This record gives sequence, C-alpha cells and structure tokens, in this order.
Amino acid sequence: MIIKIITFNIRYDKPDLGQYQWQVRKNAVANLIYEYKADIIGTQEVKVNQLLDLQKLLPNYYSLGSDRTGTGNDERCAIFYDKNRFNCLEHGDFWLSETPDMPGSITPSWGNHLPRIASWAKLDIVGENQPIIVVNTHLDYDSRKARELGAKLICDRLQAEKFNPEKSLIFVTGDFNEKPGSITRNTFLNPLQNGLSLLDVLSDLNLKEQMTYNNFTEQAFIAIDTIYYDNRFNLRTVKVENKKYDGVLPSDHFPVIAELEYSG
Repeated sequence: MIIKIITFNIRYDKPDLGQYQWQVRKNAVANLIYEYKADIIGTQEVKVNQLLDLQKLLPNYYSLGSDRTGTGNDERCAIFYDKNRFNCLEHGDFWLSETPDMPGSITPSWGNHLPRIASWAKLDIVGENQPIIVVNTHLDYDSRKARELGAKLICDRLQAEKFNPEKSLIFVTGDFNEKPGSITRNTFLNPLQNGLSLLDVLSDLNLKEQMTYNNFTEQAFIAIDTIYYDNRFNLRTVKVENKKYDGVLPSDHFPVIAELEYSG
C-alpha cells in the first residue's frame, strides 16, 4: 500500500500584486496537486473563496475541515483526499487552547491573538480495510508558548481512544512555524504512550533542502513545513517542490511531497 501525501500552505487570498494574486496562482496550486497525483493534501491558510475555487479545480477530491473562528468565514486547515481511493469514516476539528472543543477558542495566557485549529479525518482505504488518521494544523506564528502547547495538545489527542491509534496509521501535516530541533518540532517525535512514534519526512535531508518558506522568491530560507508519519510506514521519496507552474510560483511556501509504503 502506497500513500502520496502533501502539506501545502497555499497563502491566504489578500490584495497581493501581479502574479502573487490568488486568481493568478490558483491553477498552479491545482496543477501541482494533479502532477503528483496526491492521495491526501493537508492545506493551510485556505479562505472560503479559495476553498470553493479548489473544490472546482480538484473534482477528484473531497475536502473537509472547519474554519478557525467557527463562524464559517475564516481560514481553514482543509484536508483534501482522493474520493476514489478513500471513504471518510469520521472527521472533526479541535482548537489549540485549554478548551479545545469550543469553536474559535483562545487561551490568552498562551500568547496567540488568533484562534488556531487542528482538523482531522479518519479515512478508510477502499479495498484495504485500513484506517488512516490525518491531522492537519497551522501553529501560531507569533507565540512560541502557543506553538509548544499546541503541539502537545495535538500529540495528546493522537493517543485518544477515539482515534484507535493502534489500528490506525497516523499522519500529521502542517505549517509549524518552527525550525527542526525546536521544542515544538521535537514534541511530535516523542514516543506516544501507546508505543507508537512519528518521524519527520524531511529529517534525512540537509537543512538547506528542508527550507519551505520562500516569500514569493525562488529560494526558500526557513524550514517550517513538514509531514510527520507513522513509523510503521517506510518512506520511499520526499521532496520540497520549488518549481513554477506556467511561470507562476503557487505560494509563498513550497509544498512538501512524500510517498510512503505500508506493508502491514
């Protein structure tokens, strides 16, 4: 069983100039996803109009995930999945706060000024009877404490009986706003209480090759996006894709693209 998975901060739609505008970039985002024939895509910074655009451009995919304020009008960490390969058994969201089941919640002492969300899905591979848990998030850009506590909360949730992690394979995708080796990033590498552990798809690359944030230039300079994967998988290939599509950079982040194999 082979899974192709992408994490991709698509850059929220704002009044950018020229080729940085979403209406110019949206086809490049969709073309990248189709080129790699991704099974699962964890996206960040998806506003409502961008979600609608991607749903039209990616008819082979379903999407899920609430917005971070719980109003329906804010940014999402939307998960897209190949509708021909997966059935969604269950999905939901939790907020990175001390009241994670309260939509739009913030804990002021954490230091973040905007709500932060993790969206998740339990997917079943058609014909395989193998559930996969995907958690997708975008940690706070400003508060290190919020990032560290958010990471811990996500890992605590991964061990919940609801997810049945012993029988489900796990992925965590996201823009973590932290470099490799930080407390936040290392939190995802700590063994879970059930004996399982996650690995970073980029960890065997040199740091220069892990860079993902490019600020709409052709050279990325910060390594903040990655995919954590269940150590029961074997990593076949991984790359940070830095090319243009029809002369356009899809986003101010380069996506991380991985192919993994599970033999049971």
